[in-house]
Amino acid sequence: MVKLPRKKNWNKPFSEKIAKRVARISSYDLTTWADQTIYEMSRLLGIYERTRTKQSADELVMGAEALHAVAEELRKRTIEN
Repeated sequence: MVKLPRKKNWNKPFSEKIAKRVARISSYDLTTWADQTIYEMSRLLGIYERTRTKQSADELVMGAEALHAVAEELRKRTIEN
């Protein structure tokens, strides 16, 4: 019987899907992505303040997760260099 390697537990405050997407972005473009994400979060916060809906809150959290993933990737790449 062949043992398959165990999948590592994903223990980060953002999804693995977001992390994989961010990992494919060039280092040069990561700061632009961070800047765009901050702008988008500001826009989403305004929408949340007007609507107070679960959907707008979920989108705000997703934006925060994306920003966190970008910041983590920048930190990771800085440490590796």
